[in-house]
Amino acid sequence: METDLLFADDNLPPPPEDEAEPWIVLIADDDPEVHAVTRLALGGLRYKGRRLSLVSALSAGEAAAILRRTPDVAIILLDVVMETDDAGLRLVRTIREELNNHAIRIILRTGQPGQAPEEDVVLAYDINDYKSKAELTAKKLFTSVVAALRAYADIVALETNRRGLQQIIQSTDRLFELRCMQQFAAGVLTQLSAFLRVKPDAILCAQRGAAGRPMPDGAFYVLAGAGCYAEAAGQTASPTGAVIPPALADRITDAFRSRRSHYGPNETTLFIRVPDGHEVAAWIHTDRPLDDVDRGLVEVFASKIAISFANVSLYERLREANETLEARVAERTRALEAANAKLERLATVDPLTAVWNRRHFLDLAAAELGRAHRHGRRLSVFLLDLDNFKAVNDGHGHAAGDEALRTAVVRAREALRTSDQIARFGGEEFVALLPETDLAGARIVAERVRAAIAGSPVMTDGWSIPITASLGVAEWSAAEPSIELTLRRADAALYEAKLAGRNRVCLADEPKAPDAP
Repeated sequence: METDLLFADDNLPPPPEDEAEPWIVLIADDDPEVHAVTRLALGGLRYKGRRLSLVSALSAGEAAAILRRTPDVAIILLDVVMETDDAGLRLVRTIREELNNHAIRIILRTGQPGQAPEEDVVLAYDINDYKSKAELTAKKLFTSVVAALRAYADIVALETNRRGLQQIIQSTDRLFELRCMQQFAAGVLTQLSAFLRVKPDAILCAQRGAAGRPMPDGAFYVLAGAGCYAEAAGQTASPTGAVIPPALADRITDAFRSRRSHYGPNETTLFIRVPDGHEVAAWIHTDRPLDDVDRGLVEVFASKIAISFANVSLYERLREANETLEARVAERTRALEAANAKLERLATVDPLTAVWNRRHFLDLAAAELGRAHRHGRRLSVFLLDLDNFKAVNDGHGHAAGDEALRTAVVRAREALRTSDQIARFGGEEFVALLPETDLAGARIVAERVRAAIAGSPVMTDGWSIPITASLGVAEWSAAEPSIELTLRRADAALYEAKLAGRNRVCLADEPKAPDAP
């Protein structure tokens, strides 16, 4: 390890007793020296005002036990080889699948990179970083840990917000259900009857129905009923309807029209003006005229009810606004995803033939060449050019030429293997990438493609247009640092195929040595 990994500030003051909870970092490694060096390097690190609490485990089994009893570990610095050659990788599976912990950040550290190749591990295991111990200096370890802490903090915050939002949605769903509103309204009638010390024969009505819909002129919505009017709850009533007696409906209608409360010898009609503009009326049978004390209590109660109804109305509007906003967000998200997919397609696919374009092919080829170089694999390419294509355009028009290109691509794809990649390189020229294929195998594939293209003419607008192709094949050599050099040799072979009479496959020469004349 480099010496700067051993640097740490030994003069850091001890953390105050009332500071925030530390970030828990688990070091899982069977080498005690690694634990000591890591503690020395990270001992003084603080992030967002919180220090690190470094916990050690000398085996994957010990680390798993710690994680089971300590679910809030932020980062695990995990060695690959411990009690077994793949103990660390097995622990990754345990964390993600058995413990179902997707928040913890896993930084895989290995002293034997060849035993667990980075690319294979990153693709096969849900880890967040991969470092060789030989390259993990103090600065790099600091950077990796801080980046992991930042990601962990964001994930925890998102999860906390998600749970809070879920609780809010569940509680508001219960609050805004009609059944809950009926219970609330029935409670209002129960309390009103208790204030007045009378039998609860009462009804509570609003000028807006369910979901805030306005009522027809002269009609109103029964929020709740008590006693002999309990069955009227949830229905629309009017003086001419049969839901409640006409005389009672007249009292309610008159209260809404006059916007005043009325006190009779044996009944009370209470008009409640809600601050948000809604209007509610309650009628109750009292058996006696109300005195000044009772009326005062009723007016105070009505003002409290008005505020409660205003809150309910506000909640309903917020819910509707949230639903509208969520619908708009979902719609915009779908539109954005569609636009992104379209942009991605435009950036990587040739619009005429629906195969990869030149830029994307070079990206794919560079990645495949890297794999071939690292693992000593064979890799070949071939260039394909349609013969006498200009004559097709000149003699039959560009539409026929486009159809010829599309047909040639369809036939070539059918002749290629599933692992092969084909792209349009420009004009009537195409290129194919053949992984795990030497020159002899590439020649067989290229010959199969050539025969498929020449197998039958292209039929378009009543014309029968014969098409053939010339192909140049080259195998990548380890002496070539880029796929462009291999493509140059394939292009030279393609030129030879053209000169030799077209409709044939030619193989490229071996690349010249750097000191060759």
